[in-house]
Amino acid sequence: MNTEKRHDLVVKVAEYSHDELANVARHYDMSEEFPEKEIKHLFQMEILEKLYAQGDDFTLHDYLSTIRLICKNFPALGSILLTQESHCVFPIATFGTTKQKEKYFHRGLVGDIYGCFALNEPITGSDLEEMATIAIETPDGWEITGQKDYISNAPVADVLLIAAKVRSLDGTEDYGVFVIDKKTPGVKVGRMEQKMGIKALPVAGIKLDHVQLSKEQLLGGIIDGRKQIGYILNRNRLAVAAQSLGIAGGALDRGLTYVSYDRNIGKRLIDMQTTQFKLADIETQIYAARALLMQGLDNNDTQDDRFVAMTKLTASNLAIETTETIINLTGGYGYMRNNDIERFVRDAKITSIYGSSSDRLRKIIAQPWVERKSIRKR
Repeated sequence: MNTEKRHDLVVKVAEYSHDELANVARHYDMSEEFPEKEIKHLFQMEILEKLYAQGDDFTLHDYLSTIRLICKNFPALGSILLTQESHCVFPIATFGTTKQKEKYFHRGLVGDIYGCFALNEPITGSDLEEMATIAIETPDGWEITGQKDYISNAPVADVLLIAAKVRSLDGTEDYGVFVIDKKTPGVKVGRMEQKMGIKALPVAGIKLDHVQLSKEQLLGGIIDGRKQIGYILNRNRLAVAAQSLGIAGGALDRGLTYVSYDRNIGKRLIDMQTTQFKLADIETQIYAARALLMQGLDNNDTQDDRFVAMTKLTASNLAIETTETIINLTGGYGYMRNNDIERFVRDAKITSIYGSSSDRLRKIIAQPWVERKSIRKR
């Protein structure tokens, strides 16, 4: 059905995911170790370098295809890579000053350093209006204090992008993003969290205790946090949508394998019409969700808040529904940890939580209706 010509690198990633990642993902899920060897191999494949290389024909479409293909077998590894791109490389490339780009951009591309973006806070989550982390301008720069929770890649990050309320010397308040080396005095990354799924993705909180920053550490050198945060979130949401499609596709593949087994009663599960209908619906929905994602890329809607929200919401719902259908179809077999189906059920859930929760996305989608003028009933 898919007749488009794929970039050679996308083909190589597909082969690597099928031949190698499928065999190691369960180990990392059990051990919760950071997959250093595998993420370094992805950097060596130059996925991010090609994405940002001028004149290269490796597009955002191709990059998201690699995320999807990685996540068909090892969703946690896909999380590490997409976090590096959307939460570190992308904001530095898009908004960074010349000095910030010189210091962090290329090193982030090749994996010499890891980065993270810290928005989420205890209790209030990612609500900007309720954000408690505050950066107060001083004659020499900024002093930032606050607490961030559940930050992807934080335990391995060398550079932290911290979202904060800012209070300028003249008393005005706004939002900003700060670029901070993890070894800066007053910065403390907490213990690694234990999670339900995507267990190889390192996650931790970050505490900032009166951290002294120079003026040059404000992302882009300007106070433009609302725009910067919005762009970072949308970039991440598109990648999570691709991840969700990979999880759905991986679960479907494993379900198809199970229902194709010969059984002693002489009839395979796939020979039953009810099974065919369930799996046909999943396949159709995967293609529809991929088409929605690709439409946004083709129309350059990557920073259209509503479209991106609809894309991620559709894909994450599909990942969760697909994995639930497959584990129900496979019964006790799918529930056991000696196969990948139960892992995909656990990994799928995060797609409706990070990159903004599904309810937060629904609020974004509904916002224009709320802002309409009231209509007087005739």
